[in-house]
Amino acid sequence: MSICIDPLGDAGLTFFSKISASITHEIKNSLAVMNESAGYLEDVTLMARKGIPLDPDRLAALASTMLKQVQRSNAILKNMNRLAHSLDEDSRQTDLNELVELMAHLSERTVVTKGFRLAVTVPDQPPAVFTHPFFLQNLIWLMVNFVMTVCGENKNIMMEPAKTRTGAEIRFSGLDRLTDESVLDFLAQTGGMMLDALNAACHPAANQGRITISLPDDIRQPAISQQKQ
Repeated sequence: MSICIDPLGDAGLTFFSKISASITHEIKNSLAVMNESAGYLEDVTLMARKGIPLDPDRLAALASTMLKQVQRSNAILKNMNRLAHSLDEDSRQTDLNELVELMAHLSERTVVTKGFRLAVTVPDQPPAVFTHPFFLQNLIWLMVNFVMTVCGENKNIMMEPAKTRTGAEIRFSGLDRLTDESVLDFLAQTGGMMLDALNAACHPAANQGRITISLPDDIRQPAISQQKQ
């Protein structure tokens, strides 16, 4: 028996599974460091029982290492929790500063592993739109993976949300190899479907190395321009 999943749901499952895999890998790394520290602490305990003097500086460094890994793991789990709760409602008022920064953290391992750098600049006044946060997170993740294929040789990508007259936008720049053809390929796949689900529009500017996602102020109202150039 085959199980049928609609394309949008399938894209969401793919996104969630890849992010989950990345997160569990990061947690595993933290646990490995803590396990190594615990092993050393056990050795120190045995040495102390034999009357060997303890090294306070080494113990302090050990405690600091373990604390940092606990804090790192806690931050990773908080981000995962925020992602999971983005499905609590079909749509809601969403702070784009927070959402973009969250996706930068969740995409960090993928970006760094491939040798890229993703920098985020957010305005002092957070732009907000009434939208579906999970689909928007999915779209940003798709965009991050796409722009890495058209980034310049310095491999630096900039992501920046901004308020507009009709809603908000998220700009990706540093895309020196962006072409209209590459954008069409992206839109022909899951990217175009996710844009439709968000009533959003894609505006590439290949000559400026930039691509912009325009979001309506309210997902229930289509964006002013739906041209996907």
